[in-house]
Amino acid sequence: MLRQPVETTIVYGISYFFTEFGPNATTFVYPAELFPVAGRTTGHGIASATGKLGGFVGVFFFPILLSAGGLLAAESMAAAVSLLGILVTVFMLPETKNKSLEELSIEEVGTPDAAVVRAA
Repeated sequence: MLRQPVETTIVYGISYFFTEFGPNATTFVYPAELFPVAGRTTGHGIASATGKLGGFVGVFFFPILLSAGGLLAAESMAAAVSLLGILVTVFMLPETKNKSLEELSIEEVGTPDAAVVRAA
């Protein structure tokens, strides 16, 4: 049994927050802002499925890496994949900060009238 349940709970809570803070924003919040209204649910589903597939692949390969190269190899691969995710998110995805959903749809289509037609 754990001797310091309060400390363990605090550390677990902090690690859970940061686990959900980055990846969850990329697979849940960001697609809702990025995709135009007409394809938002499809884009959101694809982003969610891709995130779940990545989670499956990570859980599948972690024991293989752990037995082949030890804990350092497994954790290093997890860190490398996380770093790759950060780089893709920051440098390859468009910025949505301080923009309304209407503005993002206009940028995607090109004109306000086309955005209305496409959304209908």
